[in-house]
Amino acid sequence: MPWWKCSNCGYLFQGDTVPERCPSCGEKCTFYDVSCYTPECGFTGYDPKLVARSPSNESKF
Repeated sequence: MPWWKCSNCGYLFQGDTVPERCPSCGEKCTFYDVSCYTPECGFTGYDPKLVARSPSNESKF
């Protein structure tokens, strides 16, 4: 099951589909797939590199 990150608040969750609104901030936003698909992160969970580089983090710093 993929991991998703909210583009607005950075909330991470695991699910087959994304909700219409973020469960954390309640906003209607874009969700980025941050699942681990490479050997470097073990093919499980979310990829810390993708979480760190997603637009929600870039706009906050």
